[in-house]
Amino acid sequence: MTAELTSLVSRLGEVTAEIAAQDGAAAVADEEIAELLYAAARLFSAKTDRVGKIAWPVREDALTATETVVLVTALLDAADVNLFDMAIWYRRAE
Repeated sequence: MTAELTSLVSRLGEVTAEIAAQDGAAAVADEEIAELLYAAARLFSAKTDRVGKIAWPVREDALTATETVVLVTALLDAADVNLFDMAIWYRRAE
């Protein structure tokens, strides 16, 4: 299963880069983006539940500060989590 995931992630990276390069992100359905985020978040959470807190495996150049804040803000809003709540859960896996 992990080999299949590796292949899918590689292809996904290629497709999303092409969409962004062609300025086509606005045409991607919100639901499709959401499903990608849900899958990644569930897998990351399941791994940290299993092995404990791990360093986020994001390269320094993978996301800009703006991309990071936009994503985090959207996730917090969607889950109805405020910054105080986040601070409580922040150390959850330690």
